[in-house]
Amino acid sequence: MLILKRLFGLVMVSLIVSGCVSRHETFKEILRDNIGDNVDNIPPYALGRITALIDSKVLPNGNIENKYKYGGTCIYFFEIDPKTRIIVGVRFEGKERDCVVAPREDSL
Repeated sequence: MLILKRLFGLVMVSLIVSGCVSRHETFKEILRDNIGDNVDNIPPYALGRITALIDSKVLPNGNIENKYKYGGTCIYFFEIDPKTRIIVGVRFEGKERDCVVAPREDSL
């Protein structure tokens, strides 16, 4: 699994460099790539920026939803199985320009 993730990462980097994939699409792919991982093993900079856990709640299905501040209007969520601590779902909210992996040119 780790080898496949690294291979996926290399493919994504090459696509980014070639300009075929937008930074927002890359953000979404990397976010989805966390599904199946243990939430306790995800570093706070996994998406390219340091993120902060801002809320955690129990969902009606019994899973936990962690809410993370990313940047600007972008917030992302991990749905976690409380027994295994495995991420079973992800989602995000915010403007497309804020939910990107690389910093925007106007913020450099």
